[in-house]
Amino acid sequence: MTDSDPNLTVIGNEISIRFSGGLVEFVGTVLHDPATGLLILDTGDGEPEEYLSISLDAYGISRAADDEVFVKDWSEGEGVAQSLIDAGLAEVVGEHSVGSFSSRAVRLRILPKHAS
Repeated sequence: MTDSDPNLTVIGNEISIRFSGGLVEFVGTVLHDPATGLLILDTGDGEPEEYLSISLDAYGISRAADDEVFVKDWSEGEGVAQSLIDAGLAEVVGEHSVGSFSSRAVRLRILPKHAS
């Protein structure tokens, strides 16, 4: 592992994530790397992971803290942010309109795990 490799930690198991406005749903493990803002869903079915977070650096928008991620809420990403909120993994910090179509991106704060 190099310094640029993500350091992913599990933040939720058996989490249902809706894509494309609820037309597609996958269940799996959600992993997060606070240093890079990477958030992925691993369904454990041998298929590649689903990347849930995006970078808005091209639009001059950066994360304000390590516990924040950006999630696209248009096209196939519609429903992902709400799925993370519904699962209790995140809360909305803000929204951004990006690109030539003013597409909605959601800034989420990843919530700390609760002791069980």
